[in-house]
Amino acid sequence: MDEGRPSLSLVVAAAGYGLRLNAGLPKQYVPLLGIPILQRTLHALGGCDQVDAVAVVVNAEDVDYCLGEIAAEGIRKVVRVVPGGPERAMSVRNGMRALAEAGSTDLAGVHDGARPLVTCEEIGRLVDTLAGDPSLDGAILAIPSTDTIKVVDEARLITGTPDRRSLWRAQTPQVFRWQVLMDAYDQPDEEVRGATDDSALVESRGGRVAVVPGSPENFKITDPTDLRHAEQVLAERHR
Repeated sequence: MDEGRPSLSLVVAAAGYGLRLNAGLPKQYVPLLGIPILQRTLHALGGCDQVDAVAVVVNAEDVDYCLGEIAAEGIRKVVRVVPGGPERAMSVRNGMRALAEAGSTDLAGVHDGARPLVTCEEIGRLVDTLAGDPSLDGAILAIPSTDTIKVVDEARLITGTPDRRSLWRAQTPQVFRWQVLMDAYDQPDEEVRGATDDSALVESRGGRVAVVPGSPENFKITDPTDLRHAEQVLAERHR
């Protein structure tokens, strides 16, 4: 670790089944130009100087498989592979507890296992933002919304049109002061279970979280169109 740089540990959330890719297996194991998506994500994080440790959360039945693959591939900085819970937030909690067993760091964050195109530069901007402003509890990557967003009711009738100039699309990693994120996930199950966004948990406790401009290429692979797009981005990066 560079002296003077805050240390950073990340939970990689990869315990979902993500069957919208129609690939017959969880999306995190679907090949992206011949290499599983999760493996590409872990290599991307492991190659970043700003990242010191990673805990990977996967489906319980995949723990041994992932441990073997990580060892065989020599994926750097993975300190724990643990089973997830019934919801994303409960899986992240398991990951945070695994990181705590490995030793706390200055900052802790969460990254989606199906976002393999994140760059070290983007992670560096998050770390620099928190290092430069002690009043912040966290910082997340996000991009401005280019679409007009509609609020609708159960009948799909429009009830509002927010000003898109104030709307940003959240990405990951989302990075926080270590104790801030630990405390957010140390709440009772009913407070944690429904959270789909780590920042929302911190915000609900009065935390100050800043948006750091991300990249449209740091998208989450969800369906076959995303997979084709990711293949194109990777091919262009390797030219």
